[in-house]
Amino acid sequence: MNLQLAIVIIIGIIVSVIVIRGIYRFFFVKKESGFCGGCNACEFNPENMQKTK
Repeated sequence: MNLQLAIVIIIGIIVSVIVIRGIYRFFFVKKESGFCGGCNACEFNPENMQKTK
């Protein structure tokens, strides 16, 4: 029973770290992407870039 509890605690810590990292990235990390929302197709094919008005 102690082994199961330890595994559950370790999994809980890992999940909480992933969730906290996702929340931090969502609110505090600025995306350095183009105007279109973040796909990187423009980097691979600059001839098809859409023009902004």
